[in-house]
Amino acid sequence: MDRYEKTAHLEWWANPSTCLARIPIRATATANTGEWDAVFSPPLDHGVRENLKQLIDADPCFTLRFDTSAVEVQTEDFDGVDHVRLTVTPEP
Repeated sequence: MDRYEKTAHLEWWANPSTCLARIPIRATATANTGEWDAVFSPPLDHGVRENLKQLIDADPCFTLRFDTSAVEVQTEDFDGVDHVRLTVTPEP
């Protein structure tokens, strides 16, 4: 089973021109399952965690941005501390 880890940013966009959150993460994928485990790096402080929870509750769609590419993802299993599971959103 292939596993690989990359640094990236998790972004939450209010509209096409307004990014309300850009959080550095370490994303680990297993093969080509379309799922990522993301660890916030550096860890989030309490205020940022609360803000992130509010964004996830409002809309769990984020952009997972690497150096030269980006993909839309859904957040799942936010543990409220330092970890979130991401699932790639299928293109229409």
